Amino acid sequence: MQWGLRRFAFAAGAMYPYRHHNNNAPLERVRGIQMPIRPTYFTAIAALPLIVAGCSPSEAPPDSTAAGDSPAAAAEMPVGTTTDYKWYLERSTPAGQSKLVRTGDGRVTNESFLHWNNREYDVDSVLQLDADGYIVSQKIEGRAPFGADIDETFSIVDGVATWKTPGEGGSRTVDDPAFYVPNEGAAIGAMEALVKVAMKSLDNSVPLLPTGNARIEKLTDVEVESPEGPVTLSLIAVSGISFTPFYAWFDEDLRLTALGGGWMGMVPDGWDPAILATLDDVQKEEDARMITELAGNLAIPADGPVVFENVNVVDVVNGELLEGYNVRVVDGKINALSTVPLTGDEAIRIDGTGKTLLPGLWDMHGHLSLSDGVLNMASGVVNVRDIGNEHENIMAVAEKFNSGTVIGPNVFRSGFMDKAGPFAAGYPAESLEDALERVDFFAEHGYLQVKLYSSIEPEWVAPIAERAQEHGLRLSGHIPAFMSAEQAVRAGYNEIQHINMVFLNFLAGDREDTRKQLRFTLYGDEAGNLDLESDEVREFLALLKENDVVVDPTAAIFEEMLVHVSGSPSPILASVIDHLPPSVSRSDYNADFDITETVESWGRSAERQAEMIKLLHDTGIQIVPGTDDIVGFTLHRELELYVEAGIPEIDVLRIATLDSARVTGVDAHKGSIEVGKDADLLLVNGNPLDDINAVRDGVLVMKGDTLFRPDQLYKAIGVIPFVDSVEL
Repeated sequence: MQWGLRRFAFAAGAMYPYRHHNNNAPLERVRGIQMPIRPTYFTAIAALPLIVAGCSPSEAPPDSTAAGDSPAAAAEMPVGTTTDYKWYLERSTPAGQSKLVRTGDGRVTNESFLHWNNREYDVDSVLQLDADGYIVSQKIEGRAPFGADIDETFSIVDGVATWKTPGEGGSRTVDDPAFYVPNEGAAIGAMEALVKVAMKSLDNSVPLLPTGNARIEKLTDVEVESPEGPVTLSLIAVSGISFTPFYAWFDEDLRLTALGGGWMGMVPDGWDPAILATLDDVQKEEDARMITELAGNLAIPADGPVVFENVNVVDVVNGELLEGYNVRVVDGKINALSTVPLTGDEAIRIDGTGKTLLPGLWDMHGHLSLSDGVLNMASGVVNVRDIGNEHENIMAVAEKFNSGTVIGPNVFRSGFMDKAGPFAAGYPAESLEDALERVDFFAEHGYLQVKLYSSIEPEWVAPIAERAQEHGLRLSGHIPAFMSAEQAVRAGYNEIQHINMVFLNFLAGDREDTRKQLRFTLYGDEAGNLDLESDEVREFLALLKENDVVVDPTAAIFEEMLVHVSGSPSPILASVIDHLPPSVSRSDYNADFDITETVESWGRSAERQAEMIKLLHDTGIQIVPGTDDIVGFTLHRELELYVEAGIPEIDVLRIATLDSARVTGVDAHKGSIEVGKDADLLLVNGNPLDDINAVRDGVLVMKGDTLFRPDQLYKAIGVIPFVDSVEL
């Protein structure tokens, strides 16, 4: 799913490497720029609950008092306990450990080390609690997955709270107790303390530092087997820290016991990680219910015709703006386009004066969770190709989004697999036969495409491509290690994920182990030196064109990697940073990579990346926009980067709508505003053909026969709206 796990965002409730950079959902949700995760999501958002903390039920002192449902019972931390946890990928593969030590005087220490897909996340934390359980000081040190230093401090002295990370900091006078939310989520211990403090209050809430308010809600109980016998765990939701709630499993004494809900989970040492499957199923259902309640009545059924009056229409088929048109929608389909008024008193009428109607946007590189739905729809992203996920998760997400049970975009699924091994992501195939059977599985379950990851054996690619094409499936992915992009195309690739993989055709070829972080560092170091006018480059692009190979650049996450310096906001969210909850935006000031010594050379690589994207377009090679990071906002930045590279706005809008629908195979009924097509629509203030940033100013979104007001959706997840939506 995303980047490479920029941080375990405690603030986002997920392990999401700085953004969403979700390269490939399941494992990737934390993978890396092609990557998985970022909180953001990570993650934003992220999404994957990865916050660590708590102690094993078996380690509670004999006189521990059960908390039950009584806020008063959520008292002091257990005295003198040490708890060991184990982390697992996909509920089976060991991925690290955490040790939490409480000395009994309010001092809590934690050591966590997590590893996945050639990433290592090392965090040491020491925090001090006061008698009421609030943090009065905390020191967090370590190393982020892509090598950046972790150095976070917090203290309260004489009523003044002060905090500092490599990228941001501040101070605030504290008149009443408030709980500090650390930027580093794997600094476990803070989360359990937060839950205990909140449960002492009458409304189960607590003020936060730097700002905000968290609310705790116990959702349900599940009995699982521990080494000591049956244990009842409670699923607790924490709201107010990220866009949507995050979840953790606690025992009856409010000690954190397990974390799950995604590709990575945590249980006490000695417990069977298989229990995460049971916990995840329950958590996903409760998550759906919580998100449905969060959005409330924000999905507005169109019980009759809808007419957009006097609106400018983006005609992506002919590449022009149709001014002063009237558009009628009936039963979720575009029924009429006319320059004369459309009559019918029964219709919902929307004044489009000064506004532009365009097809709903596509995100062609998603790694979806239920928590992504509201932000996607608020951003005008009505269709998402999920490029890699856990089968059970994406089937559930697609069913809920496509049916309208939960607010979210239309979902189109790509299967995702790798060769089993230490770098594996997605379904881990043990052999070529196993991989071919998995292709059959994807076809039988309605997937449109198969995505391969970096550990696939190069000699597997051609037979996998042949099997996929027998089923009518497309083949895409990272370029496997020790294979060049040219070789992958000749073996049957229909699409390449990530712009760095295009450059690595020349920088690494079939010589390097691109499963490692080399695929990022080599790109940063050398992409700026590649001669785009060379015969080698021109011949490769001709090969892509000849074979109708699509490129999914995910340019925004690579721009972030190449130019982001701690202390300034990431370019992905820089233009919207003031609209985000501080608990979300804080981590955006911390870079994933330490580029202090490479600012100039990596900056040149960012420039060459833009030139390559323009060259791909000019050569007639289809590019498609994707996020692999925090949804919605990253898509907007992706489109902005295409325009900055020199691609005309109308071409960019076609890429983000009709072209994406065509690549997905649904352009007969989606992707453009034409009579008979699905009413996937985005109404914006201004004209995106003059300024592509107008796509951020959505005032109405339509998905079939359902209307959404973006300002209300944004408010529901704590984002300050950019403009007021139209009244209905």
